[in-house]
Amino acid sequence: MLGGRPRPPYEEVWHLWTVVIPRRSITGRLLWGTVLRRRDDGRWIYKQYTPAFESAPEYRASARRLVHESRKSLARRGAL
Repeated sequence: MLGGRPRPPYEEVWHLWTVVIPRRSITGRLLWGTVLRRRDDGRWIYKQYTPAFESAPEYRASARRLVHESRKSLARRGAL
């Protein structure tokens, strides 16, 4: 009872997220990019995401691989 509620499994998984930074570049456009983010004790943690490829199929494959690895990690800990 004193330990609090267990965290939902999706809070421990990194998610690919596109963010728009609320400032303008030199050319006047909004800055944006893809980052990894996850929840940690009520706040979001962000990590830089740098893909090593250029094509959309490779991007989707890496996202699927990231989700698969996160699920395996959670299953090992017994969270899923």
